[in-house]
Amino acid sequence: MKHEGSIAPAPSRSASEVFGDRLPIAIAYAELLATTGIEHGLIGPRETAKLWDRHIVNCAVMESLLPHLSKVIDIGSGAGLPGLVLAIARPDLQVTLIEPLQRRTNWLEVAVKELGLSHVRVWRGRAEEFAGRVQVPYVTARAVARLDKLYGWAAPLLPEGAS
Repeated sequence: MKHEGSIAPAPSRSASEVFGDRLPIAIAYAELLATTGIEHGLIGPRETAKLWDRHIVNCAVMESLLPHLSKVIDIGSGAGLPGLVLAIARPDLQVTLIEPLQRRTNWLEVAVKELGLSHVRVWRGRAEEFAGRVQVPYVTARAVARLDKLYGWAAPLLPEGAS
């Protein structure tokens, strides 16, 4: 089910519950994914029908685990899943998206600007390049690497003793 003049499907009931008054921004993000996200190879065209429940809401539900005013780094952000979604759901978060590929960082920078997410930064590079330069209490990732490898990249971005 699409909404008027849209390429992305209409948001699910769960999307309305998770995003509340931020739903219009989430809808704009879904439109970006369904258009330029596909054009840039960030998601496959068959994923459009599953955008809300399989991707966007799936990432947004963990926002309730993050304390108010948290700082978050998202490793291997790609299409902004989950980092950009968390930033949409929670404008109080300071989110840094780390992505090594230039075409993806370009897309993320445009998305951040178009969505008006001034609390989001996009850094080009690999997570391990930022070890010792930045530390935050929360690191996220989705479909980036095996857990043992991902832990090796994330751990240096967390404060001493965090797990």
